[in-house]
Amino acid sequence: MSKESGLAAFSRKAATNKAEIAPPPVRERGKGNIVALTIRLSRADWERVHQLAVSEGRSIQVLAVEGLSKMFVEKGLPGLTK
Repeated sequence: MSKESGLAAFSRKAATNKAEIAPPPVRERGKGNIVALTIRLSRADWERVHQLAVSEGRSIQVLAVEGLSKMFVEKGLPGLTK
């Protein structure tokens, strides 16, 4: 008796094991109308952004959304909603 090896044997084994594979987990994050996003800045860049926000009397959130929206518009796409 020769034992089957190679891709054919792997494919058959994978096909028989499909029933044992669990379904993907239910998504918990990013499902609501508002989705949180984290960005990472160097300390120096954060200080610059923070100072701009303070001097403009606006939050970093507002500055970020306006900046991203402007990029979309420049590319001929609809801007972001606020």
